[in-house]
Amino acid sequence: MLCALCHLAAAPATNDPAVRVARWQEDLDYFASELPAREMDLFKLIPEGEFKREVAELKAEVPTLSDAEIVLRLTRLAARLGVAHALVKIGSATSIHALHLYPVTMRWFSDGLAIVATAQEYQRMLGTRVVRIGSMTPKQIETAVTPYIAHENDAHVHAESPRYMSIVELMQHEKIAGADGHLQLTCAKLDGQEFTMEIAPPGRGETRRKLADAADIPPASTALCCKHRKSLYWCEYLPDTQTLYLQFNSHHEEPGRPFKDFARELFAVADLYPVRRMVLDLRFNKGGHSEVAAPLEAGLRSRPALTAKGHLYVLIGWTTFSAGMDEAAYFRKHFHAILVGEPAGNKPNHYGSAESFKLPNSKLEVEYSTRYTRLIRDADPSSLDPDIPVPSRLNDFLAGRDPVLEAALHHPLQ
Repeated sequence: MLCALCHLAAAPATNDPAVRVARWQEDLDYFASELPAREMDLFKLIPEGEFKREVAELKAEVPTLSDAEIVLRLTRLAARLGVAHALVKIGSATSIHALHLYPVTMRWFSDGLAIVATAQEYQRMLGTRVVRIGSMTPKQIETAVTPYIAHENDAHVHAESPRYMSIVELMQHEKIAGADGHLQLTCAKLDGQEFTMEIAPPGRGETRRKLADAADIPPASTALCCKHRKSLYWCEYLPDTQTLYLQFNSHHEEPGRPFKDFARELFAVADLYPVRRMVLDLRFNKGGHSEVAAPLEAGLRSRPALTAKGHLYVLIGWTTFSAGMDEAAYFRKHFHAILVGEPAGNKPNHYGSAESFKLPNSKLEVEYSTRYTRLIRDADPSSLDPDIPVPSRLNDFLAGRDPVLEAALHHPLQ
């Protein structure tokens, strides 16, 4: 049972245990009927009897469980489908069951887990490598939280697991945090010196605090990829290498700046300057609506010099996901693009086109997939892999170096 400090109240709030139980059981009945009706191939992904038994057992245990435990059990059940687009959206802004997060942000690099953002009182940890969380190594913690993560490959686990490691209730449930929610982190500075700090969960009713982000602090912030991190799409001409660099961070329209208008600006630059290579950076693109990119694809089709073999590079990484991953695969297939970086976050052949519904009482949001996409006909690889693998390392990030972009900029042109 999770502690009272971290207890999450179902909506609308009630002090009557019988009413609370009835509301949760109604939600579980709704989940049990709606997900099979909406999720494509649900009972190919999990046996029907197993799914119904899991829901029935959870429904029977509602009187003995906290709200947070119910949410976590549902999260784990959805994750068992093995579909990255089928999940219970814990922590979503639209859910009253947004679980509490520790005031730190962690991120996996190829050489380990690091802290990349913190609240002011924990800034000593900013930019350090995580050695232990409680008594466990980061890899052990990742293994513990993986069953809660809807995923199709290891890349997506690496992208998502730091967020799950930051959920107070999950760390308590897995007996990693103390009963009071406090969590010990042992960190190592770049010189190897270790220290331990204890981080506290947010107080009841406390909103997510603004964190100091290492990517906003020099020299990390001097990397080109960090220049306009909040923009959905932007471009810059790099005269030294005669490169047109485009960072495409989301397949959603930027308010007040439709993508078609941006594409017009992009190709105006491409037509004005000598462009020997083009770099499309999709490392931070977690998807959206694939049709948003149509003006980009149309503009490239009308400019064959930009897509000549060996002149177009696409940067990918663990957070390249959904429509972002589809875009990378499309560019490789249709524009001879060379992929650079790390594996993308979902399978090329995958369930997608996600939609969602809410449980009637808790308003917990459940995402489900509506379409199966097969990008590779003669195989079923677990990820879209780069043609030129380049690992992401903490020291490079903190120093403002970007080896992935450098590899693309200095790869011999054909």
